[in-house]
Amino acid sequence: MSEPEPRSPAPGSLALVQQFINSTEMPDGADELLTGPLAAHWLRETVGADLEVSEKDRARLVATREALRDLLEAHTGENVDPAVAVRLEKLLSSAPLRPVLSAQGATLAVNCGGVDNFLGMISTAIVEATLLDTWERLKVCRSDGCRWAFYDRSKNGRSCWCSMRVCGSREKARTYRARQRAATA
Repeated sequence: MSEPEPRSPAPGSLALVQQFINSTEMPDGADELLTGPLAAHWLRETVGADLEVSEKDRARLVATREALRDLLEAHTGENVDPAVAVRLEKLLSSAPLRPVLSAQGATLAVNCGGVDNFLGMISTAIVEATLLDTWERLKVCRSDGCRWAFYDRSKNGRSCWCSMRVCGSREKARTYRARQRAATA
């Protein structure tokens, strides 16, 4: 898939979270997790995982992706129901993580296989991004018709559309027209 406007991907392992969220084009585009075989192909191409994906696992992947998309709305100032974070925690909880220590510090490693291994990679990436202070710059486009995940590299970190030229312009035009209609009513 290609982003609506060329943007640099998120840094480090956060790029995997971004790629996971963008594995479908909203609202009616291609979904790379639409079937078990498609999801298995996506995992093989993305992280080199060669496994079969059951319907139950595929449904968990999609639910996790959409819960992440919903949670990231908070990064553009939207109010997000706290139940979204609880649902995401539950979806990610089947992937046990373990600390790996060295003289340089600690990191988390996934301690399981299958789809849970991938979900553990997502958990690890979120923890890493939180510690590196990059998590809040991963956002989803505020446009309801888009919701593409993008990494906000703007100086002030206030971007809320994946593309100012496309989604931003459309949303601002809609807002302007609505104000004009309200003023003449």
